[in-house]
Amino acid sequence: MKPRTVATLAVGYFLAMAIALTYPGYLPANRIRPLVFGLPFSLFWQMLWISGSIAVLGLVFAWEKRRRTRRERGERGEGGEGGEGGA
Repeated sequence: MKPRTVATLAVGYFLAMAIALTYPGYLPANRIRPLVFGLPFSLFWQMLWISGSIAVLGLVFAWEKRRRTRRERGERGEGGEGGEGGA
């Protein structure tokens, strides 16, 4: 996946989260009942979005780490034996 696509998806999630946790988007979740895992629904709603943000950040971190590792391997493979690197 391209870096711009990953960044767009992550920013899109966080914008959706900002809308869902503020006034206009929070209205459907602004209630106590039903209880979910013993928590009021509004608290569960907030925890759900926050847990999702942790997951998104973890996925972006893993994707970036894998991309960086691949890029470093590619750079070492091309210039490692030619002696062009200077000290």
